[in-house]
Amino acid sequence: MPYDGGMKSMTKLLVTLAVTILSISAYAVDLEPVDVPNRLPDRIVGDIGVAVYTSNMHIGTEGTQSLVLPYAFFDYKRFFVRIDEVGIKTFELGNGYLELIGKIDLNTYKVKSPFNGASINRSDPIPLGIGTYQETPIGGFFANAYHDFGKSKGALYELLYFAEVETYKNIVLYPELGIERQSSQYANYYYGMNTGEANATGYSTYVAPATNNLIAGFMLEIPVVDNWYVNLYGRRKWLGNGINNSPVMNRSFQDNIFAALAYRFK
Repeated sequence: MPYDGGMKSMTKLLVTLAVTILSISAYAVDLEPVDVPNRLPDRIVGDIGVAVYTSNMHIGTEGTQSLVLPYAFFDYKRFFVRIDEVGIKTFELGNGYLELIGKIDLNTYKVKSPFNGASINRSDPIPLGIGTYQETPIGGFFANAYHDFGKSKGALYELLYFAEVETYKNIVLYPELGIERQSSQYANYYYGMNTGEANATGYSTYVAPATNNLIAGFMLEIPVVDNWYVNLYGRRKWLGNGINNSPVMNRSFQDNIFAALAYRFK
């Protein structure tokens, strides 16, 4: 199945992911009844605060980058924000909704050469698409398919799973596992190197193919006082060969972390 056909291939993959997750959801419902969150709240429900976001893309000589930005994970009627996702819920689908979503990418795709100090700035991605969040007794499943309306014009797909484990003194751990696929257009724009760029930076030319990346992470939710919480998050993405073989990469993985202080609206 082609992965560079824009919205057509995006829709095909999302249907496949949705069928997989709905099958898991149906099995989970047989195991245990689930309170399906199909009642849309008429007020803000969730967390709003501030966070320090830190990432290391391991591209060129650029190191760790940090930003202080608002933090949000809440629902309001059909509108939602989930840290790096903003969207609208449409019709009910399984144990959730079909969603129109946009991804907020805080990573900086700047290639700085170790040979001559020259830099190439990639425009920020603008991933918009469709997806679903399925809440089941065995955890939450996210299936998202995006088209990058930025300069790459490529496609990005995600299949993520979050569990929930309550630990000591109401501290909650959310382990995360997932896989991401970047189309050849997407991967090549952000990690490839054409002839002109190679001449300017000293890197060798490289054309990145479509690539699968594995993801693992966690979020730790720590109650502070009343409705205030500290959220700590860490994620590592292991890059597939299509990206890892790029001459601009100096590691085979990328890291994202944040620490947030948030007030919970109930």
